[in-house]
Amino acid sequence: MIYEFRTYEILPGSINQVIQKFSEKIDGRNSITKIGAFWYTEIGPLNQIIHVWPYKNMEHRNSSRKEAIEKGLWPPDASRYMVTMNTEFWLPVSFSPEWTDRNIGPFFEMRIYTYPPLQTDIVIESWKENLDKRNALSPLVGAFVSEVGNVNRFMHIWAYKSLQHRTEAREQFPSIDWPPKNDAKPPIKMENKIVVASDFSPIK
Repeated sequence: MIYEFRTYEILPGSINQVIQKFSEKIDGRNSITKIGAFWYTEIGPLNQIIHVWPYKNMEHRNSSRKEAIEKGLWPPDASRYMVTMNTEFWLPVSFSPEWTDRNIGPFFEMRIYTYPPLQTDIVIESWKENLDKRNALSPLVGAFVSEVGNVNRFMHIWAYKSLQHRTEAREQFPSIDWPPKNDAKPPIKMENKIVVASDFSPIK
């Protein structure tokens, strides 16, 4: 599987209009391949929407998008609201959960760590040991390594019932030895954003 994360920066004040435009088209687009998630930023870089598309492989991705465009099912008529559009491809790691409909939010934290070369495999291996304890605090939505674009990156996404839930979960990290210790060199860059799900997002 590959996962395409499409991040669009939109005009301030346009989030409701953009979500409406996407909601009008999503059923038709889902008839070809189903969206994995549709989120918008609440904390961090504002005025962003993130839509995630799971595919079997790149050929599946290209053929699906071509079919959707040719049938007039996609994209939504929202170009007037777009400032920038970025797409990235990520591969799930071995312990990443399958992306199915899950009501586990409504808040989601996306964390992206950039490591020196050859370090991500070390980090991923160490995470397997304590993952059950970490999931007991808040569920893992997905964990990925970058495949196209900026490489040597590890993204992990966590679900929370509230921002207070996030605070309480993180306060318990020392008691479960999280994040796991390993011999990898530390990340050279760390990013995070808090996002909220739209009504039509399968993961919300």
